[in-house]
Amino acid sequence: AGEAFLGMREHMRRVCDEVWILDLGGEGRGARLSENVFAIQTPVAVAVAMRRGKARPETPARVRYARIDGTRAEKLRRLDAIRDFGDVSWEDCPEDWRAPFLPPGAGRYFALPLLTDLMPWQHSGAQLKRTWPIAPDAETLRRRWRALLRAKNRADAFRETRDRTVTGRHPSALTGAAAESDETPLAELPPDAAPPPVRRYAYRSLDRQHVLADGRLMDFRRPDLWRAHGDRQVYLTTSLTQPLGAGPAIMACADIPDLHHFSGRGAKDAIPLYRAADGGEANIAPGLLGQLPLANANAEDFLAYLYGVLAHPAFATRFAAELGGRELRVPVTTDAALFREVRTVGRKLLKLHTYHKRFHDEDDPPSVPPGAARCTKGVPLDEDGYPEAFSHDAATRTLRVGEGEFAPVPADVYEFEVSGLKVVQSWLRYRMKRGAGRQSSPLNEIRPERWPLAFTRELLELLWVLEGTLALYPEQERLLVCVVAGPCLPATAIASVDSALRQPPKASRSAPLLGA
Repeated sequence: AGEAFLGMREHMRRVCDEVWILDLGGEGRGARLSENVFAIQTPVAVAVAMRRGKARPETPARVRYARIDGTRAEKLRRLDAIRDFGDVSWEDCPEDWRAPFLPPGAGRYFALPLLTDLMPWQHSGAQLKRTWPIAPDAETLRRRWRALLRAKNRADAFRETRDRTVTGRHPSALTGAAAESDETPLAELPPDAAPPPVRRYAYRSLDRQHVLADGRLMDFRRPDLWRAHGDRQVYLTTSLTQPLGAGPAIMACADIPDLHHFSGRGAKDAIPLYRAADGGEANIAPGLLGQLPLANANAEDFLAYLYGVLAHPAFATRFAAELGGRELRVPVTTDAALFREVRTVGRKLLKLHTYHKRFHDEDDPPSVPPGAARCTKGVPLDEDGYPEAFSHDAATRTLRVGEGEFAPVPADVYEFEVSGLKVVQSWLRYRMKRGAGRQSSPLNEIRPERWPLAFTRELLELLWVLEGTLALYPEQERLLVCVVAGPCLPATAIASVDSALRQPPKASRSAPLLGA
């Protein structure tokens, strides 16, 4: 079903007469886990393709699909019972050359427009291929940089890959532009070279970390995203290549997102609101804003509505079966009053999830306003007191971080989930004494020596954001019921999107050299 196999599917349709796909599932890493018939984590299928004579490349093959679910033993038993193609209930797949080898969905949901048609440009988040240039605090990154330059073997410390070596010449500018950018190989830098700028980085949903902003450290820095980054930019992240799990169907951030921002897994799943840093060109399908029921609606109105509909668990729960086909579709109401209500809730959520960086009013506080949670017992600030573990007591609603305590922290805050990613627990694991995640280099061992006081403040802000999010959920669910029950824009109302709008915006010579 994935984009990586578009060409393969077209080739099979051109060279074959018939194709049968018997899907055995077996996802070991996604949000919807299932047992595999083999000892691997990648889903598998039995594919049978045939041709009777000469190829008819202008006539697409007939593709049929069936799926077997259950435990490994149940799948094998059902396979053993198959003696003929007639023993399987097949469904026909679309004839479009590159369409997924999946049957088309039936029902009202599949008459709604795809998110990827409403916001045509999707992009992969940044991918460094090494984790040491990312950290929860800025000072740790500066220490790691100094250690890299002092290392006896910079190549081993750096973690070289095919695309990045210490001897290679790559622009430091994150936009990819070479002009005015430092291309000095890392191997040639003096031991006292100043560290690159440290910027906020949207590492995981609601987890703001920091990154050394230097293109020499990033295999796939996504220059198109950096060129479009500005003070008005908002990024949506979701799962477009794997079925969504429990929790919100979409999340937002104001900083450049990591490839795996949404739930610890990712692909081409980041969707910017604007195609340029100045916000002059919205990433919205042509003519869409004019069809919205709200007079003079702008791109931010639409984004807020979209977020109000998708950014809560009720959507993924209601359409769980339909979302199994990896099609994220959006019910866009034609009722002006209802659109306005959803937009209002969506604006509140976007303000929370961007930590008041976006969608704030002039009289809003510059940071997340305090909620109920408090630090009732401080985390020790000495070296011996650095937390190595955390726990939660649901009965007393207490979150324990080492010797520190935070309360009240309800269970639904502590267990808040985004397609398998437990947000609070993931946030804490990255900030424990030993850290979390893949260790790509000895530089990863350089960590804070004490619990920084800033971690306490940022943890409280995360808890307050989740408190506010959960407080909005009942209203969001009520509004979703109203939206789905009423008239919505059909997919046919969205004009065919020019392929150019699905591509990154062209680079401008005047683009800022971020990180240079």
